Formats: sequence, structure tokens, C-alpha cells
Amino acid sequence: MLVMEEQVSIIITILAALLTGGFLMIFIESQQVANNMAERFHFIMRPFFHSFTNYARFISSFKTCFSFRGIESEGYMKRLKDDLEQISRIGGKSIIAGQEYPSDYFTAKQLGSICETINDVWYCIDKDYHGFQEIEFDTHHAEMFSEHTIGYLGEISPKYKGIELTKDLLGKVSGDFYVDFYQPIEHILPHYEYWSKKEKEFKTIAMITIIITLLTMLLLLLLRCYIPIWVLTSLCVLCCGLLLFELYKLMQLEDLTKKIMR
Repeated sequence: MLVMEEQVSIIITILAALLTGGFLMIFIESQQVANNMAERFHFIMRPFFHSFTNYARFISSFKTCFSFRGIESEGYMKRLKDDLEQISRIGGKSIIAGQEYPSDYFTAKQLGSICETINDVWYCIDKDYHGFQEIEFDTHHAEMFSEHTIGYLGEISPKYKGIELTKDLLGKVSGDFYVDFYQPIEHILPHYEYWSKKEKEFKTIAMITIIITLLTMLLLLLLRCYIPIWVLTSLCVLCCGLLLFELYKLMQLEDLTKKIMR
């Protein structure tokens, strides 16, 4: 009986050390990894979403200068009209809210779809430039509301500051945005979502491990007289193994973070 009490005491000491030392260390380290990843992600994506928001606002304002009356029910100009309406809704929502879209507002799939629509604006104009020239453009209207429109342009990129509002600007700005702003960062959001999924898995495993360790300690304290020592020892070994597995998953998460942050 005395030997069993000594073994139980050793097991309790080990489990207490796991909770107060091992798991606490893993928790602190994982938080540091998560903070570094979040800082890097927002550092890269915040400037992009600043330009993205102002591009959408620009389209919302500039679209009113065009009249698509008389266009065919199918074809590139109909597609262009639909593209502009979709982007305009995004810009209008931002104007009403008075805020820029945050870095994690869209999923990677949603953002990719929107930016493909932006590229399609340039594509439709390029493919049917003659049809685009037949679309009415209200120069007077453009001049009346030029302050806001040019302001949005300047916020997309400094190279657009003070630029004259012409019809051809629609295709140029859309094509430039896709190539210069979206393509360099198009892999960032999918990678971040994958990393977030792995972090969630890590946290789930950590929570399960802590619960198993706490339950084992409760069994030791309340029911040790009724449970064979080999069962308690096996549970202790299991908890130690889970801690090692957690360390392995944390190392994987750190490696993934470094890979994405390059």
C-alpha cells in the first residue's frame, strides 16, 4: 500500500509539472507564434485593402459617368456592365460605412472572385474596344464629381493623383490594380487561412490534452484506491506522450509560419 501511495505521489507530481510547466510553456510559445503571424499578415494585407477599398469606391463613383443604354443583352459590354455593378456595390457599402475593408473581411475564395471580376473589366474593354467606345461617357458629370473620384484614385496609388478623368481610365486602373496590387499578394490569404486551420487543430489537441490530464488527476485524487496502479501509470504516460505530440505540432506550426512569412 505504501509503495502504491509513493507511485501515486510521483504520478501526481508529474501531471502537475505537465500542467504548470509543459502546457503553460506551449501556450505562451503558441501565442507568440500566433501574434507574429497576425502582425505579418496585417502588415502585408492592410496596404492592399486600402487600395482595394478605394478602387471599389472609385468604380462606384466613376460608373455613374457611363451610360450602357442600347447595349446587347449578351456580349462583352453587358458583361462589363454587370462587373461594374458588382464592384460598385462593394464600393458603395464601404462609402456608406465610412470605413475601409479590414484584412480578414473576405475569404480567399471571395477575394479571388472579386479580383477576377476587376480583371474582367479590363478584359472586356480590351476584347471589345470598339463596343466600349460606343458607350456614352458624360464628361460634364465626371468633372462635377471629380473631387471624390480623383481622391479615390490617389488613394489607390500616388501615380493617379491629379490624373485627368477620361473614359479609358476605367480599363487602365482595373488592369493595373489586378497586376500591380492583387497578383503579388494573391497567395497570402489562402496561406493564412491554411495556417489558421492548422492553428485551430493545434488548439483543439491542446484542449483535449489538458482535459485528459485534469481528468487523470481527478481519478488519482478521488478513486485511486479503486483503480489499478498500471492504469494510472498508463494514463500518466499517455499525458506525457500527448505533451510531446503537442510540442511536435507546435514546431510544425512554427515552421509553417516561417515559410509563409518569407
